[in-house]
Amino acid sequence: MPQMAPLFWTVLMVMFYSILILFTVKLYFYPLVSNLLSNKSTQKSQNMPWQW
Repeated sequence: MPQMAPLFWTVLMVMFYSILILFTVKLYFYPLVSNLLSNKSTQKSQNMPWQW
């Protein structure tokens, strides 16, 4: 039992940080990339909202 507890907390923290990184990429990095792509493309694409 003492050997399983550190492994459990390690997996839990890895899952937590992976979800945190995914939300950070979704909220900050993806709008930045979508803005760069929309600036390179036509004006009509800017009217289409980026949705997940």
